[in-house]
Amino acid sequence: MATKKKSSFFSLVGAIMGTPADVVKARMMNQPTDAQGCGLLYKSSWQCLSATIKNEGFFGLYKGFVPCWLRMAPWSLTFWLSYEQIRKFFGAPSWGA
Repeated sequence: MATKKKSSFFSLVGAIMGTPADVVKARMMNQPTDAQGCGLLYKSSWQCLSATIKNEGFFGLYKGFVPCWLRMAPWSLTFWLSYEQIRKFFGAPSWGA
């Protein structure tokens, strides 16, 4: 049970921390480019970040948060369950101990 709660917590923290970077990366990669391949909307990630906050507010950085969290939750659960079993197999004490 503790591992399930731990995986839910870590997937939530991961989504909170990672979604803004994912939004900026997606916008940088999907912006239109000129003939030389330079972006027409943003010149840098920092400019994209500041433009997003200015135009959409801080929570504009969290578009796609729920799908991101739902994608991370199964991975996190699988990782922590596997990690605990590997630790147990090699004789390492459990995190809960």
